[in-house]
Amino acid sequence: MRRGRASPRVAVVLAAAMVLSPALRAAPGGSDVGDGGLPVFYDWRGALPADPGVIVAEEPLPGDYSVPGAAKAVRILYTARDGITDKGVVAVSAAVFVPKGEPPAGGWPIMAWAHGTTGIADICAPSARPRGARDSQYLSSWLSGGFIVVASDYQGLGTPGIHPYSNYRAHSYSLIDSARALLATPRYHAANRVILAGQSQGAGAVVAAVGYAPAYAPDLAIRGVVATGAPNLSKAAIESGLASSATDVMVTGAYAMIGYELSRIHPDLSADEIFTPQGRELEAHVGSACLPELMQEAADKGLDPARTFRPGMLKTLWDTDVDLRSFPSLTFGMPLFFGIGSADTAALPMTTLTLVNDLCSRGNTVEARIYKDKDHSGVVNAAAADAIGFARAAVGGTPVAATCRAS
Repeated sequence: MRRGRASPRVAVVLAAAMVLSPALRAAPGGSDVGDGGLPVFYDWRGALPADPGVIVAEEPLPGDYSVPGAAKAVRILYTARDGITDKGVVAVSAAVFVPKGEPPAGGWPIMAWAHGTTGIADICAPSARPRGARDSQYLSSWLSGGFIVVASDYQGLGTPGIHPYSNYRAHSYSLIDSARALLATPRYHAANRVILAGQSQGAGAVVAAVGYAPAYAPDLAIRGVVATGAPNLSKAAIESGLASSATDVMVTGAYAMIGYELSRIHPDLSADEIFTPQGRELEAHVGSACLPELMQEAADKGLDPARTFRPGMLKTLWDTDVDLRSFPSLTFGMPLFFGIGSADTAALPMTTLTLVNDLCSRGNTVEARIYKDKDHSGVVNAAAADAIGFARAAVGGTPVAATCRAS
């Protein structure tokens, strides 16, 4: 990659990136965990209920933060179990989009949305800025399909504290408890029929969440899982290096966030030992910039993982908290849908297909579809109609168009 010039992929991502609202400030440079820059709504400092899944604050979303097809759009703060310590609760932010029309008998089925990588800085929280065109279209499709949508920002993204970007336990609790928060709030008319849907980082999160759910939330009726741009973060894949084989600038930015996050959670991991001098320049911006800006910087400086990290440090990062960054189980009691872009260079199709084959071999019911010429972002809406059809069947208890079926 030539220095000083972004690749076409970077240019496309930057063009599609969400623009900061003029009402928001840049994240303060003095924050070492990416905190700050958002309205006071996000800065919850009061006491919290002991139970997870309780809404503690709510306000309407600005009109340009909503999505087409929403009768109502609000942002909420709710309690979720702390996925870093696995003790107590933290405040997590989310957006809620309510469909138009009257709720069906029993209430709206829930789609709990797990977003893709945006960044670690609070200003990258999706509920704190206008939705990008891709996600607006996608979430609107789910509203039209008759689902109420709750879109968590995840622990620490928007709210105080580090966003544990590589910690699937934290993402899982945030997702599960976002659905619980709707169910505990009668005015949302939500039904305990839940679909977890995610893209990229979020695709891994939804697969992890259904592994955590049986022990953590047996009360939650998760009927199906939808994943697009899914990484293969089984423990075996991580240890074999399969999960980290892509090397484009998106992956470089994501790895920089993992190094940033883990060096602040684990005192024995020094950023100077993790990053090269050039890598430290990129790492210095993780707490105040979002993924498109980090990708652009990586492109401008010609940075790939080999130039960003000191020898052996990527393996060290992957080995750190490996149980929290991998899937806790690969045997599930509900069907799964995978949308795979044949041109995806961030979650390579073969790594996702390896995961699908593993799931099939364990007796899961899986519907997997490959979308020709679709990249990591393009697969989201290319798969939307199939994903929603799958979800409606799963919620209704009718058979899905499975690639493999449980015996």
